[in-house]
Amino acid sequence: MHSHEMFGRYRQRVEELANRSVLSDDWFGELQALILQLDLESSELEDFSSRFLYEELGEQFEQEAYLTEENHRRRVLLAATKLLELQRSVS
Repeated sequence: MHSHEMFGRYRQRVEELANRSVLSDDWFGELQALILQLDLESSELEDFSSRFLYEELGEQFEQEAYLTEENHRRRVLLAATKLLELQRSVS
């Protein structure tokens, strides 16, 4: 799978979680599982492509978080940004 396909798929999945009208009690666990799954799939990419994918997703989520007025959406998007940063630093 190419990085642009992963970008679209994982962006959509995080957006779906962020757009839920009511967050589950374990929304953060769901988000962590998504990021770990992304890490597994992106390990097949070249290092540059993988790094670029994480940076682009993080920047997109951060920008959207600052533009939204919904607190739960902002919380999910900012958490995704931080998890992406943390995952890249350990990979």
